[in-house]
Amino acid sequence: MFQQNALPLRLRQRLCSWLMASGAVMGLGLVAVAPTAHANAAVAAADAGHVATLRQAHQWLESGQAQTAYTLLEPLEAELAGNIEYDWLFGQAALHADEPSRAAFAFERCLAVDPANGLCRLGIARAHISLQEVNSAQDELDILSQSSPPEPVQKAIANYMDILAGTEAANQDTRLTSYVQVGVGYDSNINSATGRSSMALPGLWNLVFRLSDDGQKKDSAFNEARFNISYSTPIAPNWRFLTEANVAFTGNWETSDYNTLVSDLSVGLARRANKHQFVARVQGQNYRLGDHTYRNLVGVLGQYSYSVSRDAEINIFAQGNRLHYPGNTLRNANRFTLGGSWSQGLARDRAVAYLSAYGGKEDTIKSRAPKSFDYSFTGLRAGGMYLLSPRLQVEAGGGVEKRRYDGKDWLFDKSRRDTYYDAYLGFNYAINRKTSLRPQYRYAHNDSNATLYSYRRHVVTMNLRYELF
Repeated sequence: MFQQNALPLRLRQRLCSWLMASGAVMGLGLVAVAPTAHANAAVAAADAGHVATLRQAHQWLESGQAQTAYTLLEPLEAELAGNIEYDWLFGQAALHADEPSRAAFAFERCLAVDPANGLCRLGIARAHISLQEVNSAQDELDILSQSSPPEPVQKAIANYMDILAGTEAANQDTRLTSYVQVGVGYDSNINSATGRSSMALPGLWNLVFRLSDDGQKKDSAFNEARFNISYSTPIAPNWRFLTEANVAFTGNWETSDYNTLVSDLSVGLARRANKHQFVARVQGQNYRLGDHTYRNLVGVLGQYSYSVSRDAEINIFAQGNRLHYPGNTLRNANRFTLGGSWSQGLARDRAVAYLSAYGGKEDTIKSRAPKSFDYSFTGLRAGGMYLLSPRLQVEAGGGVEKRRYDGKDWLFDKSRRDTYYDAYLGFNYAINRKTSLRPQYRYAHNDSNATLYSYRRHVVTMNLRYELF
């Protein structure tokens, strides 16, 4: 490991010249090279009231007293966060103080202001290594390697690569992640029903009928909670075993009749070969509505992914499901879906966009089931996320799906045609590396030629998520 004190003055001056000229100022070892010229720039750029503090912190780092520097700098984070020189000093101090999460946030702030700052990029790579975030660290080191650094810096990067190789090997044993999420919200249409109170039915000689209360839309505030756990482990070279489980509950304040409890489990295998990845899963789901099971689902999913480049990936997927409705077995059906998607990294990894298209068919199993239950569908979705700041990202997306039903709906004396629109807008604010606040707005509109099935829905939620591990 390179330490600053091990570098002679002449070599430090040569490195300083390259670092400044390349626009990719970077560090060596846990405490990076910070030439006197850079320290002076830090002092000049800082608020005059903190000049002495930053200079003192830099001296503590130079002398190997990083814990003291960290204690000195931490109270200033709220005031100076976003200042490149402060964020670099605080990030380096946090690394030595065994606070890699705080270091990562500091270096992220630095790179958000100056993406070409190699000093902060090497710092965040080291923080990712400490946090065992192998892929993120690899990406940062790859960017640094492309800047043609001098030999001592190349050796420092190679040293990190060696550490990274050991971390990656250790991580190949198991991967386990889990989170819990709780929140509150408001739903303008908890039963996805029409807003009309009466309508004429062509299948009954255009007589006008008044809808029951259950047939009209209901609004309610609600509580919701979710638990997720995901586990994978290698079983052979390039093969991994995958499993994931989710439990999600929604409890409406106005009525429990439309409370939902959704539990799902998937088990599968993944194989990676260079830029190719294949995934196959078996899935199961139980959907409870009110106090009874509304629907059960079992199925299989196959997916192929190809990395077109570092920033782009194409996916092709196929899915087959068996749907079982205990309270209405005539609706039991087989559902098949085929689709593909493209995802693209943008804005120097600050944004990701995706586009997806799919189509399929759902057919009832029992021969006596009305053909009006069977339908084909095609859909298109687009969306993405953008990192507004190191702690805040915005997510948005939307889609449209067209459904064509096979038989006539006898109430309306026509074959049903639906167009379903939906959109969402959400934010993810990281309170720290484990806790995030997630407000979201969702909109849905089903436009149908059979008026009974047309509706609009607005849902606003505020969730708090905690990453267990």
